Amino acid sequence: MNLVNGKPKSSISIFDRGFLYGDGVFETILVLNKDPKNIKLHIKRIKAGCKALKIKNFNQDTLRSHIAKAISDQKNCILNINITRGTVKKRGYNINIENISPNIILTTSKMAKIPKSYNDNGIKTKFSKTRLFKTIEPLESIKHMNRLTQVLATSELSKNYPELIMCDEDNNIIEGTSSNIFFVKGMNFYTPKIHGNSVEGVMRSVIINILKKNKYKINIKKINMKDIKNYDGAFFCNSIRLIWNIKDLSGYKYKNNNNIQSLIKLVDNEIYK
Repeated sequence: MNLVNGKPKSSISIFDRGFLYGDGVFETILVLNKDPKNIKLHIKRIKAGCKALKIKNFNQDTLRSHIAKAISDQKNCILNINITRGTVKKRGYNINIENISPNIILTTSKMAKIPKSYNDNGIKTKFSKTRLFKTIEPLESIKHMNRLTQVLATSELSKNYPELIMCDEDNNIIEGTSSNIFFVKGMNFYTPKIHGNSVEGVMRSVIINILKKNKYKINIKKINMKDIKNYDGAFFCNSIRLIWNIKDLSGYKYKNNNNIQSLIKLVDNEIYK
């Protein structure tokens, strides 16, 4: 079901600020058995994004009501949420607009079939040629509707390389094109620091909490491209795919890692409970 402000609709005005300037935020949520997973964390990030963009009059109770309506005829699906500043009468960057309300745009789609081997055996990945430049811009760490660097990086994806690693100009590993990344050595898990050029994914937060709860050590630090051979394993994560084990990183092969397999089971138990 597609909803715009709670009403069935599959289009928006050309004067919507999200269309004109990418003036809004978005979230992608896994829905299982009519339950939008980690919804509190997703809404928390939407609220933070709206606050950072100074989008006024966002009401989370209204959003929750619209979500319930959008998934009322869906059992398992992917729910996309876009919150834009709203529709204007004339163009212009100025956000001091009277009588404007956010547009809440919800779409649902079928869950794509992911090859079982991606989770069981792991995937091949490599470093993207597209770089995430270091920035002190605070807006880069929220999930706003201008993720063009990541969009451009997906041109390098292929069947053999379904996800890529993005680095900054100093060759520090930051994230995947649409995921966060972890490395493992022994009982220790490592993930790159989140700077202004990266988004802290909801699944990243969930995994960190699961690791702490189960007495694993989690280290958040700089990880350079040249450091990949120092680890026993690695994996990508996001809210839809959950965990994709990495078996080959730019030709360097990781062996099957028991700690990653244990984590996959812990995450599955958390999500599918």
